[in-house]
Amino acid sequence: MIFDQIRKMLPEMPQNYQRIGSFMLDHEQSVAFSSIHAISKSIGTSSASLVRFAKSLGFEGYQQFKHEIQDEIRHRLNPYDKIALSELDLLPGEKRLQKLFQNEYNNIRSTFSAIKITDLEVMAEGIKKARRVFLSAFGATAYVVRIFQYTLLSSLEKEVYVVSGSVSDYAPVLKSFSSDDVMFLMTFPPYSVEVKHVAKVVKERGGQLFLFTDSAACPVYSEADKVIRCMTNSLLLTNSFAGLISILHVLVQMVYLDEKENAAQSRQRTISMQESGYATIGNSKDKSIQ
Repeated sequence: MIFDQIRKMLPEMPQNYQRIGSFMLDHEQSVAFSSIHAISKSIGTSSASLVRFAKSLGFEGYQQFKHEIQDEIRHRLNPYDKIALSELDLLPGEKRLQKLFQNEYNNIRSTFSAIKITDLEVMAEGIKKARRVFLSAFGATAYVVRIFQYTLLSSLEKEVYVVSGSVSDYAPVLKSFSSDDVMFLMTFPPYSVEVKHVAKVVKERGGQLFLFTDSAACPVYSEADKVIRCMTNSLLLTNSFAGLISILHVLVQMVYLDEKENAAQSRQRTISMQESGYATIGNSKDKSIQ
């Protein structure tokens, strides 16, 4: 993938190429569908420099480079075409399975390679300092948010709320958001329109907004204080959440290690509550049998 190639080569690039590469990583959609003159103006460099940059990556010129990026983004944003493109149904069982596993591995690898550790550290600090933690997602991503909520509640003494569903569903929760709170917002193609409302409320009230998405095409990308981009390429019909879940797991562990003593105590209280619950249920079953 082109952006993976840029990301990998970026530290060794000349300074002017680093500036071009960094802009392209942060503005994938603009690079794909804007003219070379518009991009050069945005970066503050010449069109000739963009041509030389493209050639340094092995392309014949900027137009070929641009067309490849367009194809890459179209493939990512049109998941319903992927089953036909991959032709998985034509592969023998073992090769089909290998291809599926390799795709999920690539999603995790690409997600991790793009991470800035400082961004995760800021997010972890946000969780620790916030009065309350809010998590928001819609559609299929809402199931991932519930996993994130359970993990946080199991290990931290912190109120954690989920903002999801229709406007009437989440309004009673979102109305209490304040500048002392933090919001983690997750959205992937097709982006849910509700995320615009959630981001608007968070920014109007002066809270921190941390975003998990796949690209700068996300409608609230520019609103976020920090963004973690997760590769969601799927060979079938739905987005892959392998990279997203892995990053959330790492983030919770970062918070846990920073708050080790308190987190361990909270975790123990969770375990004790579980044991109490199972014991109560077990005793009830025994009595019903008698």
